[in-house]
Amino acid sequence: MEFHHVSVLLQECIDGLCIRPDGIYVDGTTGGGGHSLEIAKRITTGRLICIDQDLNAHAAAKERLKDHLDKITFVHDNFGNIGSILDELGIDRIDGMLMD
Repeated sequence: MEFHHVSVLLQECIDGLCIRPDGIYVDGTTGGGGHSLEIAKRITTGRLICIDQDLNAHAAAKERLKDHLDKITFVHDNFGNIGSILDELGIDRIDGMLMD
């Protein structure tokens, strides 16, 4: 079965995040990685945390984001657990979060 995902309001979301190259961002519903890709393109020394419960989504996103994997941490979990996820990663603040 092929994974299919359409990124909604992509440009509006990216504009709203005001992405800084050194920022830390969370995509709480990574899906196929469309929003994540646009975030990853804009960070250099920053970090992107990609959260999704669906392992098929993670596989699709990893393929889509393959040129940016050095800036990304994938987490197989529910974004409702964001507090413990960030604690486990040693992150005490983020610059933006997307949950579509």
